[in-house]
Amino acid sequence: MAEPNVDEDISADDADVASGYQAPAQKSVKDIVNTDTEDESLRKYKEALLGTAAGGGVIEVCMY
Repeated sequence: MAEPNVDEDISADDADVASGYQAPAQKSVKDIVNTDTEDESLRKYKEALLGTAAGGGVIEVCMY
C-alpha cells in the first residue's frame, strides 16, 4: 500500500502557517509611491509600473 502524499493534504494556507510565512501588511498605492522618494531610479520604476496612478490618477482595470 502506497504512503499518502502529505503535500497533497496541506492547503496553501496551511502550508503558509506551517512555514511561519506572514504576508506583509497591505499598503495603498499612495503609500507605495511616497516611499523612497529620494531614489530616482526607484521613482522612475514605480512610474513605469503604476502609470498614471503614481501621480494620483485613476487605475483602469479591465477584467475579461
